[in-house]
Amino acid sequence: MRLTTAMLADAAQVQGGKLFVLGGGFDTISARTIPVVHRSLTLAMVAEVEPDERHRDLEVAIRLIDEDGNPLDVEAKGKLRVGAPPNLPPGSPSIVPIVSPFYNIRFPEAKGYAFVVNFEDDELSRVRFRVVQVT
Repeated sequence: MRLTTAMLADAAQVQGGKLFVLGGGFDTISARTIPVVHRSLTLAMVAEVEPDERHRDLEVAIRLIDEDGNPLDVEAKGKLRVGAPPNLPPGSPSIVPIVSPFYNIRFPEAKGYAFVVNFEDDELSRVRFRVVQVT
């Protein structure tokens, strides 16, 4: 499995096999005070699943770290099971949209952060962003 797309969004959902994103593709969160609690943040992704990965549990884990590599005690774990649509040509990968919402994340400092996405033991993506203080 590999990710063809991974971005931050205000919100996202999957409907009918399609990814719907609201306020996506940003890399900066502005806050008047630090620390700040961000109410809602979604990681929107599109995965390409190979034929030999179908019909089994694919373990995906997401964790939030700061720019120094320290974990923030924010993570999501889940299992993805993908089948093959009947009209998919033999040997073709399946395209699968995935969303992972996070609520009430506390950012203790104005600095860089990243969501790290792992599939089994491999890092698939690192979605970097920063929190800045504005006046």
